[in-house]
Amino acid sequence: MSESMILRDAPLRLARPHKCDRDVKLHLPESLYDDLAQLARSDSRAVGEYMRVVLERHAYGALGRS
Repeated sequence: MSESMILRDAPLRLARPHKCDRDVKLHLPESLYDDLAQLARSDSRAVGEYMRVVLERHAYGALGRS
């Protein structure tokens, strides 16, 4: 099973609660932002929260943590 299938099919949950105290400025093409916004809405999340969860799952999955 590919990583993209795992990320797409598994429910999005933060691995553990944590304080979000760092900002990241990220420039995205409009089409990518619109697609992320649609995914976030379907998951009942704000775009920033959705992206934070996806990034956390990618980072901790790559590091072998859950």
